[in-house]
Amino acid sequence: CMDTNLEEFVIPKGISPNGDGNNDFLDLTEYNVAVLKVYNRYGKVVYEKDFYKNEWYGQNNSGEPLPHGTYYYTARFIGVDGEKTQWIQLMREVK
Repeated sequence: CMDTNLEEFVIPKGISPNGDGNNDFLDLTEYNVAVLKVYNRYGKVVYEKDFYKNEWYGQNNSGEPLPHGTYYYTARFIGVDGEKTQWIQLMREVK
């Protein structure tokens, strides 16, 4: 088991997938994520990925864009007990 505390993981609080190269994806590449699950405000899993790196840009499991708003996620990390739960803001430009 690694000497890592879940509190040490500093994860972005928002993404804005607009193709500008800035916060377009939830980047957890450096954290060795075993499982990432993203939930909508009703508690339904809308996105799930094993061995997550940097793939979520606000889409559901079918690849369709989710509406802007606040989502919650849980992340389990390789070699770390427990899971991290946090909110994340999905910001889309209103046209």
